Amino acid sequence: MISVLYVDDEPSLLEIGTVFLRQSGRIKVDTVGLATEALKKIRSGSYDAIISDYRMPVMDGISFLKAVRAEFPELPFIIFTGNGREDVVIEALNCGADYYLQKGGDPRPQFAELIHMIERSVERRRANEAILHLTRLYAVLSSTNRAVIHLRNEQALLEEACRIAVSEGGFLMAWIGLVDRDTHAVKPVAACGYEAGYLSNLSVSIDTIPQGMGLTGTAIRESTVTVSNDISIDQRMIHYRDEAAKRGYRSSAGIPLFCENGVIGAMRFYSGEVGFFNNQEIHLLEQLVGDICFGLDVIRKLREPGNRCQLEKTKNNAESTEIENLNYRDRCRS
Repeated sequence: MISVLYVDDEPSLLEIGTVFLRQSGRIKVDTVGLATEALKKIRSGSYDAIISDYRMPVMDGISFLKAVRAEFPELPFIIFTGNGREDVVIEALNCGADYYLQKGGDPRPQFAELIHMIERSVERRRANEAILHLTRLYAVLSSTNRAVIHLRNEQALLEEACRIAVSEGGFLMAWIGLVDRDTHAVKPVAACGYEAGYLSNLSVSIDTIPQGMGLTGTAIRESTVTVSNDISIDQRMIHYRDEAAKRGYRSSAGIPLFCENGVIGAMRFYSGEVGFFNNQEIHLLEQLVGDICFGLDVIRKLREPGNRCQLEKTKNNAESTEIENLNYRDRCRS
């Protein structure tokens, strides 16, 4: 479903337009009569596209477009107006409008064209965002591989993995929790990003109790990836929903840490976007966490007597594998 904000100072046109757009079955519509009020709704809501009239009081469509572009440069914006002056069309497109459509005539073909414009612009934006997300995750995977190769301290590796996920992956927050086998509690041991006390309020268990039914406890207990692409409506997040909303967490994923002795914990990723985690991204995150587990196993083996020489051999093999992986990813991107 595509979420659209329709802005026009004529209530009758808003009503007619809303009926046609909703009839498509693919578009959800909010309406507002002033561009200044629309800006407030955009800042507080989550819209896939904006439709705006040109002639409006207080702020016209071009001024509104400029204000939207200043804060939301990638948000699809369509000027839908009865004013068909060439200079207005040129200015709208130069200021970043995705499309310009003139009102008038038979509404059925006109709104069919508008729906097509909405869907095309939203699909283009989503495709661009998907490419950006995957590019970032490849960068995260590569940087984490380098950390695995060079870091020889468990805590340093976990902290660096979280830092990379946030700084290079664009996640709002990432943390790693390890299981206390005596209490079955999951204790956060590393974190990075906008946390603001979130972890201090957590009580997570791997048992089948309320504190264990969230993403982290389930991921560890069932040895499976857990994903919530809309925290606000996910029953598994009911105990954490309010605190997540305060920090802008809208979706999250939990990836179990598989080491030689089984699942020892999980890594959590948080995004400010609903529906952020798709199959491709989950696959890359599983690879990322798998690399971290490999690093942990190597570090723990280093503590065993007589393993240093074997460790250096493992390190050299890992460096060669990393070079091969980078070359392979470059070929895939090209």
